[in-house]
Amino acid sequence: MYRTLLGLFAAFAGALVVVAATLSAYTPAPRADFVFVNGSEPQSLDPHRMKGQIEGRLADALFEGLTRKDPGTFEPVPAVAASWDVSPDGRTWTFHLRPDARWSDGDPVTAHDFAWSWRRLQEPATASEYSAVLHVVRHARALNKYGAQVAALRGDAAGKDGDAREGVIRRFDALLRAHPAGVPFRAWTEFVTDDRNALRDQVAGTAESALVAPLSRTSGDLTPAEGEAVLAALGREAERRAAALALARAHFGVDQGAFARDERTFVVELDALAPYFLELTSFYVTFPVHRKTVDRYGLDWFREGRLVGNGPFLLASWQVNEKIGLVRNPTYWGASEVSLRTVDVLPYDNQTTALNLYLMGDVDWLPGIYPPDLIDQLSRRPDFHANPGMIVYFYRLNTTREFLRDVRVRRALAKAIDREAIVRDLTRKGEIPTTTVVPPGVPDYASPSNDLAYDPAAARRLFAEAGYGPQGKPFPRFTIVFNTSEGHKKIAEFVADQWKKVLGIEVQANNKEWQALLADVAKLEYDVERAGWIGDYRDPKTFLDMWTTGDGNNETGWSDALFDRLVGLASDAGSLASWTPAQVDELVVACREGDRMRALLAAQRDAADAAARMEATLAVRLQLFREAEARLLIDGVPIIPFYFYVNTGLVQPDVEGIRYWGTKDGARVPNLQDEHPLRDVSTARSRGSRP
Repeated sequence: MYRTLLGLFAAFAGALVVVAATLSAYTPAPRADFVFVNGSEPQSLDPHRMKGQIEGRLADALFEGLTRKDPGTFEPVPAVAASWDVSPDGRTWTFHLRPDARWSDGDPVTAHDFAWSWRRLQEPATASEYSAVLHVVRHARALNKYGAQVAALRGDAAGKDGDAREGVIRRFDALLRAHPAGVPFRAWTEFVTDDRNALRDQVAGTAESALVAPLSRTSGDLTPAEGEAVLAALGREAERRAAALALARAHFGVDQGAFARDERTFVVELDALAPYFLELTSFYVTFPVHRKTVDRYGLDWFREGRLVGNGPFLLASWQVNEKIGLVRNPTYWGASEVSLRTVDVLPYDNQTTALNLYLMGDVDWLPGIYPPDLIDQLSRRPDFHANPGMIVYFYRLNTTREFLRDVRVRRALAKAIDREAIVRDLTRKGEIPTTTVVPPGVPDYASPSNDLAYDPAAARRLFAEAGYGPQGKPFPRFTIVFNTSEGHKKIAEFVADQWKKVLGIEVQANNKEWQALLADVAKLEYDVERAGWIGDYRDPKTFLDMWTTGDGNNETGWSDALFDRLVGLASDAGSLASWTPAQVDELVVACREGDRMRALLAAQRDAADAAARMEATLAVRLQLFREAEARLLIDGVPIIPFYFYVNTGLVQPDVEGIRYWGTKDGARVPNLQDEHPLRDVSTARSRGSRP
């Protein structure tokens, strides 16, 4: 060990308060090959119902998908699928499963297991919070979402209380009849955001211009003609979704979308080009589950003594709030490549307890769970590791608030924040200050520049141009709301103080419990809200499509037709190769980097073969996302980015396989998703023990 525990206590000058109960909180007997602190107790070991990294680490140990992440490059490599083929347009993937893949009960892992599991993921009854990651697959969105949406639009014969529930269409018809001269803007806004209607959610992704335009409106009443057009469009949308749902129920997992051609061949059909698709097949929500076990035990199938997995480890024990024990799985196809025989996973969220256990040598890996006040001392240790993370910290702005509708106000608020001071004086983990939303390190993508950087003079000038400040009208007092956290509180109070000093406005910082905060934000009952977003895969799409009109994560009231179009075109970039010169001209004029867009489209059109066309199409796709990000943060500014998180951890010197940095094509690359599969970890105790 690099420094003795007593030496650390002296260096920290009493920052750690150690008691006997803390030091004896975990008594390994016998000592597992590898022990790590996982933060808290997992709520589920069902990959389709997991909610985050804490559970995902266990999923990677107990299950395996079509692909897995290479521990050195972090790129997807073969797992249950030994190989795969991709159609020239990138939309049909054919996976060839390895014959030696087995469930832990000895059953073979087949393509039918994947087809059934992917359908289960999309079935509404599964209630997966991550089902949307596969909505790029044909029929998946319809199967997952359209049943509830059609019921909400048309009305449900059996509402929550057993009574008939009136639908959005009938309620909107009543609203039209109540306002024969036109629906006032306020009444329309209240109708859209009413929990009973959740209209943006019910028609998300609609191509009906009669719906898109009114949903994007920030002022102005609906004329009688517009109201009738909305009513007719709602009826057409309900009909379209009902038909798509019927097709999905009949075909998804059977012979379309994601299906087994035979025992060893799994076919996936995509609705759009998704170069990140292999990242999804490495993500735990796409892992297969054992149908016989699920059918036998229902929702509790993953308990100790029941769970049947196909990953490198088995669930040996689960002592709630104490530890989860894993042992190497002898039926795993790659068992000879697994070094660890036993693993103990500790569900401790007490930072002092976790750090003490690490310093005493009872824990091999401590992923970022330690008192933040000790970061300066810990970061100087040779066993401390850090790298950029794929997580952005930002504030949402409720653009439906009268005082936040002017983009000049929103830009002024952004430019009045000193992000460098926040990461230097408050967070202090080496976070990367940013005015963009897509993190550095996302392959082949570079965010466009914008003018949201700290500039008090420019902030005051924009504020004055919007009519506020010493010579203008007074700005109303408003509130920053954040989920309960000491760190979020410090940042909110700092920002409130800066806004007062730079712009002269009064701001209150209030905490709210997580569930209550989510409910308020969904209803746009807030002014400014603290938020964060973790990318699900290494692609700009996961950070940008959430801001499209009607997306459930937008929750800012902001809507922009050009932004929506750019994101939509990026998802269907292959179609641009057949565009007419007039269509190209129209798009180029709308782009900030028009010359570059024109050149990329020309390269796509003139490609000599399918491979060259695909390469050009991928470049067009990324440029469209780049244009969309510029539109979001230059023209719109419904959010204020603060910084990108860093992933940190303490790793004992004899541990191999916990990698915060890797190498790809000779270049050093960060482990953006902070993934450290136990399959590839070893310690001095385990090396040489491979079967």
